[in-house]
Amino acid sequence: MVNVDENQTETETETETEHEPTEFNHFYQQGLTKYEEQDYQSALAEFDRAIDIDSGHVDAYIHRGDVKDKLEDYQGAIADYNEAIKIDSTHPKAYYRRGNVLRKAGDNWGAIADYNQAIRLNPNYTSAKHRSHIHANPETIEKLLQD
Repeated sequence: MVNVDENQTETETETETEHEPTEFNHFYQQGLTKYEEQDYQSALAEFDRAIDIDSGHVDAYIHRGDVKDKLEDYQGAIADYNEAIKIDSTHPKAYYRRGNVLRKAGDNWGAIADYNQAIRLNPNYTSAKHRSHIHANPETIEKLLQD
């Protein structure tokens, strides 16, 4: 009887593991759908669930960062993009999106550095090539030069 119980436990564990990708995909796809519907709070919850299942999925962090950006949680978005970069430092989209949020948060130099990194990683990344749209007023430039 002990062997049967052990086998049942192993089977149950195997079944749970087999369903994890399916559950992750469900929550991840729901997050994308809710984002497209501009239901950002629901999208955030879905991406949270997906990341709870697979905390190594770069795009889940990028998309959750996008949601936080829409919710104007810039520090939260930056944290998610940082995590994506920590998982895969060769992902140009993570640098580009973090650059966008840094620009919104007023860190133009940080944004330019991220856009440049996105281009270094993928020279054909046309979105990042538009980094020249960053403008700093003379007072900001003077302050940055003093720092």
